[in-house]
Amino acid sequence: MDLTIAWEELPSPRPHHSPHAAAADHALTTARDIAAAFPATEALPAAARINAILGRPHELLHLPVRLIWAQAHLRASPDAIQAAQRHERHEAEQEQHRAEQSRRLADARILRDTLMSDPSMALAYWFATAPHTVEADTLNRLQNLFESAAAYAPQGRWAPLAKALHTFADRLDEDGKLHLLDTMAGLTDRYGHPDIASTIRSLRQTPSKDIRPP
Repeated sequence: MDLTIAWEELPSPRPHHSPHAAAADHALTTARDIAAAFPATEALPAAARINAILGRPHELLHLPVRLIWAQAHLRASPDAIQAAQRHERHEAEQEQHRAEQSRRLADARILRDTLMSDPSMALAYWFATAPHTVEADTLNRLQNLFESAAAYAPQGRWAPLAKALHTFADRLDEDGKLHLLDTMAGLTDRYGHPDIASTIRSLRQTPSKDIRPP
């Protein structure tokens, strides 16, 4: 950095011994603070900012010296410019990598929710990603499975409902979980299913941390 300054000493009963050094120190400190915010590849914008600040008169705090103006000329070495360019490329690549990871995670969550809510979509995904694992009787076995599941999950709505109920139960405290079991048992008993109500009531004897959907 090359710095040119103009200064003047102000009348004071306690004059400064080196007014030129005080003015230069003020100008250099200001210029370095500003330049530190710019990469080496932006020497011209940094110099413009420095000169915009130091182009006005400044009275030095607690010193009988006024900086009339200062002008800076910045030069960056080729090594510094190359290092700054490598850093910028690295930062850009890291940001691109983070964005790609975020996109993949969002896609994975959408795929997970879709496959959980619709067995036919899960089957299509399986065939598309691992066709070599499909055996001769796979379709028949899967058809039987889907027919069995359909009795409990018309229109494929049971999986999301079960997931929502499981999430709700997990967020309850111990008393809340016991109350939920009592409420569900009462409802099933009221609708004419005492055997299911008895099964639910028996879960009260099981520690809640062990209660998981089948």
